[in-house]
Amino acid sequence: MRGVPYLELEDLPALLERLEHYYDAVPRSGARPENFGALTLFVRAGRGWPFSVRPALGRRGEVRAADVHRVRLRQRELGVPESFEWVAETAPALRAAVEQAGLFVRAYPLMALGPDAPTPDVPPVADGVVLRTVGPGDPALPSVLAIPRRGAGGRCAIARRGDRLSVRGDEDATRLYARLGFRSVATALIAGPVD
Repeated sequence: MRGVPYLELEDLPALLERLEHYYDAVPRSGARPENFGALTLFVRAGRGWPFSVRPALGRRGEVRAADVHRVRLRQRELGVPESFEWVAETAPALRAAVEQAGLFVRAYPLMALGPDAPTPDVPPVADGVVLRTVGPGDPALPSVLAIPRRGAGGRCAIARRGDRLSVRGDEDATRLYARLGFRSVATALIAGPVD
């Protein structure tokens, strides 16, 4: 795209380090890490799509096909997809280990916009309907957390006390609230006119 400020190559090492810390931190807010040498399997607590296996943060040495085999056995035991994700620039030898372990690798380019990239405006969904993100301090958050639970017949008590929310009765809503505060996930609200 013409005129969009992309990241400069000299900024790449710092970006890669930030990404590795982010990719390690995000699953920890909703999963329990299990270590397999140079690899980390994140076992999700509760419902939701399982996380992929990642190279362990601060790992020493290369990942071997035997490490990949051990993790795949654990994934089968848990009944989760045998899925691995990594950034090629930070774990270049992982591809060979994963392929030697019998998995097919699909490569995607790492793309990043610079810090001055403009944030596009979200167009209206329809007349009078607005789409917006909802964060931990948003007054609409209790409704956003409660609606899916009530629609599914669940019970969820959400109360606001000052700038804090209290979530009870639904582990998934409690985890989502914690992850919103950690800024590892975002949630959106579509609001329209009430007839």
